Amino acid sequence: MTFLPALIQWLHVASVVLMIGGFFFLRVVLIPASRSLPNSHQPKLMAAALRRFSVVVWIALVTILASGIYNFVSFLRSANTTTAAGISPDFSYYILVLGIKLFIVFLIFTLGIVLTFPYPVFEPFQKRPSPWINLTMILGLIVIFLSALLRRL
Repeated sequence: MTFLPALIQWLHVASVVLMIGGFFFLRVVLIPASRSLPNSHQPKLMAAALRRFSVVVWIALVTILASGIYNFVSFLRSANTTTAAGISPDFSYYILVLGIKLFIVFLIFTLGIVLTFPYPVFEPFQKRPSPWINLTMILGLIVIFLSALLRRL
């Protein structure tokens, strides 16, 4: 029975890495490289790249959400088992860090949707994506750190 939890954890981590890594690639490689193109071609390249990247983002968002719910339910079950065994650990620090992580994940999901969903209200963000991609990368790195911290609590 350890295969399924390992597979779910791998899907969770791989999805986060692919999404945050994709934003990193866009910001560090593609946007600077697009500056060597004529000004009329830059918006077309970024629109095409974000459109193609949106498939990765949306699959990652669904996978992260589903596997995250599974991981949280598994945590609750293990916490109940521990408490039922007469051990009364203090989960307050864990819950605090988890709450901060989930809030930041909500921000990343929102930025991912704003940067990739083809809706007219999001066009100003999609036309100048650099600051929003920077913010998404920084938040993603914070989430990865908080995840590592949670694994050790």
